[in-house]
Amino acid sequence: MKSRRLNVSEDLQTTLRNQSRSSNLINAVENSDPIPTDLMIDILWRLSAKSIARCRCVSKHWASILGLPYFTELFLTKSSARPKLLFACEKDSELIFFSTPQPQNPDESSSSLAATYHMKIPFGGTCHVFSPIHGLSFIRDEQTFKLVSVICNTSTGQTLFLPKPKTRKRIYITSYFGYDPLGKRFKVLSMTERDGISNEHQVLTLGTKKPSWRMIECCIPHHPTSDGICINGVLYYQASVNISSSISMIVCFDVRSEKFNFIKVMEPFTRVRVATLVNYNGKLALVTSERSSYICGRRRRFEMWVLKDPEKHEWSKYVYELSHLWQCVLAEKLLNFVGVTGSTNEIVFMPVHPSDPFYVLYYSLERNTNRVVEIQGMGAFKGYLPRVHIFLDHVEDVKLMDYFKTS
Repeated sequence: MKSRRLNVSEDLQTTLRNQSRSSNLINAVENSDPIPTDLMIDILWRLSAKSIARCRCVSKHWASILGLPYFTELFLTKSSARPKLLFACEKDSELIFFSTPQPQNPDESSSSLAATYHMKIPFGGTCHVFSPIHGLSFIRDEQTFKLVSVICNTSTGQTLFLPKPKTRKRIYITSYFGYDPLGKRFKVLSMTERDGISNEHQVLTLGTKKPSWRMIECCIPHHPTSDGICINGVLYYQASVNISSSISMIVCFDVRSEKFNFIKVMEPFTRVRVATLVNYNGKLALVTSERSSYICGRRRRFEMWVLKDPEKHEWSKYVYELSHLWQCVLAEKLLNFVGVTGSTNEIVFMPVHPSDPFYVLYYSLERNTNRVVEIQGMGAFKGYLPRVHIFLDHVEDVKLMDYFKTS
C-alpha cells in the first residue's frame, strides 16, 4: 500500500510540475512581443502542406495569415519547383489519393519512392479523374442517369461538389476541367449529347459567389472521344464527326474567351482513336505505338506528333525506339502512356494491369535511356489490382475551398 501511495504522490507532483511549466509558458507567450507577420510567413511557407494544415488550427490569427493570397501564391511557387507524382486508385467504390516526389535524376537506372497517403473520396458509378491543375483535381462520377462532379484539393483534404448542369432530360453528359492563367479562373465545360453529337454546351466558372451554369455556343458538331488536357489556357480533347464515325479531330476550347476551334489531325490519326494527349514542353502532343494506346515488350517503337502551329494545323513527327533491354523488363506486360515530365523531358509509362510491387517506367527522349521506379507504401494494392490514374508534375496548393465560395 505504501508503494502505491508513493507512486500516486509522485504522479501528482509530476502533473503539478507540468501544469506549472505550461502556465509559465503561456504567460511568457502572452507577455512577449508578437512575431511580425512577414517573419511568420517566411517561416511557415517552408513547411509541408500537412504541417500548414495543422498550423491553421493554432489560432484565428495563424489561420488568417495562412489564408493570405500572398502566402498561398508563395507556397504554390515553391511547390511548382518540386513537382510530384499523384496517384488516384479506384478500390471498393473509393478513390484513394497518394503522391510521391517526382524523380529528378535521369542517370539512375532504378530507384524507389515512398508514397504518402492524402485522402479518399467515395464514388457510386464510373469514375473519371482529370489531370490536376494548380493542385486541384476534377472528378466526374457517372452514376445511372445522374452526374456528380467534384473538385478536390488533395493537399488540404477539401472537396467541393459542383451544381448539376442544366439538362432537359436524362441524357449523357461529358465534362472537362480548364484554367485561364490570365484571369486566374478555373472553369468546367459540360456538354450533353443528342444522336451522338454534342448538343447543349455549358460553362461553370469557379470563384464566383453563386456559381451557376451558363449556356454557350459551339459551331463545330462533334462527339468527344477522349479525356481532356489543358495547356496554357486552352483545353484540348479528341473527338469524331459523330458517334458512328472514326474520323478524328482535336477540339480546342479557349478557357478565357469560351470559344471553340478545331485542329485537323495527321494521317495516322484520321481514322483511329488510339492516341494519348500529352503536354510536351508547353505544346500539345499525341503519342501512339503502331496505332495503339499502349506499348509492350514486342512493340518497342512509338511516335510522338507535336502540334507546331495550331492555326496552320501543322504537326512535327518524332519516332523513338526503346532499347532491347526493355524486352527483358517488360516481357509480356502492357504499358500505357502517361505523359512527358516537364523538368527532365522523359516520357512515363505505367502498367495497364497494376501489380504489387507497383512501378512506373521512365524513358528519356533526349538520351534514349530508361529507368524503373518502384512505388512503395501504397496499401491499396495489397491483394487487389485496382484501376490507377497517374498524373505528372502535380503541385501542392494550400488554398482553401472557401476561395471558390467567397471570392
